[in-house]
Amino acid sequence: MNIALVNIFDPLPGDPYREGRYAALCRALVQRGHRVTWYTSAFFHSLKRFRDAGAIARKAEEIGYRPVLVPAVAYRANVSLRRLFSHGRTARRLEVLWREVAEAPDVILVSLPPPVVGRAAAQWARRCGAALVVDVQDLWPETFRRFWPPGLGWLNPLVFAGMHRKVRATCRQAAAVVGAARGYTDRASRWALPGTPAATLRLGVDLAALDAAVRPLGSIGLEKPVGETWIFLGGTLSAYIHWPAALDMMMELNRRGRRDVHLVVVGTGPAEAPMRQEAARRGLTNVRFLGQQPYEVFASVASSSDVGLVPVRPEALVLFPNRVFDYFAAGLPVVSTIGGELAEVLAARSAGITCEAVGPALADAVERLLAGRQDGSADHDRRRGD
Repeated sequence: MNIALVNIFDPLPGDPYREGRYAALCRALVQRGHRVTWYTSAFFHSLKRFRDAGAIARKAEEIGYRPVLVPAVAYRANVSLRRLFSHGRTARRLEVLWREVAEAPDVILVSLPPPVVGRAAAQWARRCGAALVVDVQDLWPETFRRFWPPGLGWLNPLVFAGMHRKVRATCRQAAAVVGAARGYTDRASRWALPGTPAATLRLGVDLAALDAAVRPLGSIGLEKPVGETWIFLGGTLSAYIHWPAALDMMMELNRRGRRDVHLVVVGTGPAEAPMRQEAARRGLTNVRFLGQQPYEVFASVASSSDVGLVPVRPEALVLFPNRVFDYFAAGLPVVSTIGGELAEVLAARSAGITCEAVGPALADAVERLLAGRQDGSADHDRRRGD
């Protein structure tokens, strides 16, 4: 089949970033004999810089798919009018490009967000007769509500009514819907036509790639002193990360005399600078920031840690973040503040604890998991967290 992937956020093979959901899908489809074209943005969202088209073209030739990098408007902030403007410009350029495609695809797989690109892909599918598959990875515009000043959240559905209509229209045209978490799949199914096939396909992680990336800490310039315990917070430090709760947790552990416990943060994002500043203001010398690192460092620190931390703001609507699978792959028990599906998995698999996003509750959960690891009562095969 001739398959078009429409995703403007995920890392492409050749990007200086670990491959994710769509790169894995692209490789799998090519290996099964399909012709794959991946339509994406020339601007790389994760690093806020333009992609290296040459590096991507070389990897694409090696894999056997065709990448199409659409010119885009750069932006610096994840939450900004300029980002929304960039998405709109990208969608319009894709529409122009798709009118000139010589051979129509059989299947178009589009990810949501952004809704404006999803709607453009749905219209393309209608024109050319392709089957449309919609992959929901985040709830836009609902998640924007948390950025409004107190008392003004009610404006969100009014201001973003057009965006909401685009999401509904895209899902309604879908031949199938997919979600990265059950809540996303349920929302898409509610808007799709009755009887539309639906599946939840979580993001997951490449276990073999993580194992291959792990190095002795000394070989990457790090050291974990004997008797020191590490809580690992890895991945993008997005606006949904409840970093004040994480620092409150460390303050509480210090108050309890647990100076052996260190929080090691590997990653960057909009929350990094304020978290660093506040940690310094509080004098938290047992919070260590490593910033953005190669995957070898990320995997090695994760595998050398004792607990994985997922402090997410309850209003963020982040239901099953990808970092959880990194923690599972590294064999870490998880402390999470997310209810619902993730909480069910942690409980069913004895893979961690779900608690409120407050310092004492997080500290209690960490101490319980550390005690379990020490006495051997915990199930250490976290990879079965599924």
